[in-house]
Amino acid sequence: MSGKQETWSKEAGYVWSMIGSAVGFANVLSFSALCYKNGGGAFLLPYIVAHLVVGLPLLFLEGIVGQQTKLPIVTAMGRAAGSLGKVVGWLAVFTCATIAGFYLVLTGFSVAYTYFTATGSVGVDTAQFFKHTFLHDSGSLGQWGGLAFGVLLSTFLVAGFAWAVLARNIRSGVERLCTVFLPMLAVFVVLFSVATLFLPGSAEGIRNYLVPDFSRLKEWALWRDVFGQVFFSLSLGLGIVTGYARHNPKSFSIPRAMVKVALGDFLISFIAGFAIFGCMGFMSGRSGVAFSSLVSSDSAFEIGFVIFPMILSQFGETASRIIGPLFFFCVFIAGVTGVFSIVESVAGNIEVEFGKSRKQAVGIAMTAIFCLCIPFCMGNGQHLLGALAPMVMGNALLIGGIFEIVIFLLLSEQIREDSIWFSKGKRTLFFYSLKFVVLPMLTLSLIGALYQEMRTNFGGPELVRWSWLLIVLAAGSYLATRKKQVAHEPV
Repeated sequence: MSGKQETWSKEAGYVWSMIGSAVGFANVLSFSALCYKNGGGAFLLPYIVAHLVVGLPLLFLEGIVGQQTKLPIVTAMGRAAGSLGKVVGWLAVFTCATIAGFYLVLTGFSVAYTYFTATGSVGVDTAQFFKHTFLHDSGSLGQWGGLAFGVLLSTFLVAGFAWAVLARNIRSGVERLCTVFLPMLAVFVVLFSVATLFLPGSAEGIRNYLVPDFSRLKEWALWRDVFGQVFFSLSLGLGIVTGYARHNPKSFSIPRAMVKVALGDFLISFIAGFAIFGCMGFMSGRSGVAFSSLVSSDSAFEIGFVIFPMILSQFGETASRIIGPLFFFCVFIAGVTGVFSIVESVAGNIEVEFGKSRKQAVGIAMTAIFCLCIPFCMGNGQHLLGALAPMVMGNALLIGGIFEIVIFLLLSEQIREDSIWFSKGKRTLFFYSLKFVVLPMLTLSLIGALYQEMRTNFGGPELVRWSWLLIVLAAGSYLATRKKQVAHEPV
């Protein structure tokens, strides 16, 4: 790697890019799906608490690691904890690459549905169209089925767009696009939410969204979903936040920036919930189906690509061809800005660890990630995603978060003694929250997840996710112990 490291031009550009990293399908679709599953307001209250107790402290930690070391996650962990740190760092990179593989595909869904809703192609049976016409669903993990060319084509378009943006320098690429796209997304989401307030029956949906059933707070599954949503939505435990923050000038305020990021992430989710629940209330009134029976699963796919097109049909042909493309364009913005951050994290580690130029690193990362997309474009792609999700979007994130706290907060004096953890000479609550609340919570969650996994009958899904883990750990171990190709001077 040669030349001076690029930086963001303005703190506002960095904040918008970070919000773009945080805001994604988890905000526009998954958040509403989890609220629906967990009793609306009963999910909102602990979600706010989780943002404060878990989200902000981890954002501070990952942000200050990147800003202080100017290194991506693999090299930063290697500096602090040697080869073991690098193995964990590479686990985060391979997790990012895998997530990017299906995230590109999901963003491709939004591109395809922007076209489908504009042309009125979905039809009345939205589930049939999504599962069979579009996905070519094979019905099971064990049956590959045919390649869904529509999915592959839309994914290729997203990958090409992401490469064109990321291959540029950080200012003219990611920063410029996110500074335009994210305010646009915010405006669209607010307009959608306001518009739904005038729909007949929307009040019933919004009541289900906001009024909490406090008895649901006793359920372990609700808290698991809350913390999982915060972790995934804010891109924690993956080195993504560190990857963006390494481009920060020293003058940027991590606390100020991260408070804005966490607030923006929550507000987009919260406001989008009004639009989704309002439309579902409208749908319930029009169809005569009870609100609690509208959705048969907590899948974001069902709400986004089955239920919402069904709702569109209630608006009439002309209105649906306007509202549908705008909605799915919002989903595209949320998805592609997340793609930027995930690929940036992978490419940044390739750039530093292998001494590549930015364009070379982005090209290698995008090529590898597009290859990972192809299995998710097959007829069993959604079943493959379901098999991998508990490991890739669950255990791997927990492992990353645990080791980040142990390595940087407990072992690295540079990070542990940074001024971000002090106020008037005393340790802040964020420091103690990470050490005494977040670390035990993540550890217990990982133990609980592994215990539950061991109690599950071993079958195809378990074989897929454990094979994935063994392969990436083996690859990470090899890369962590290889002879360094590039010497890095201490920062």
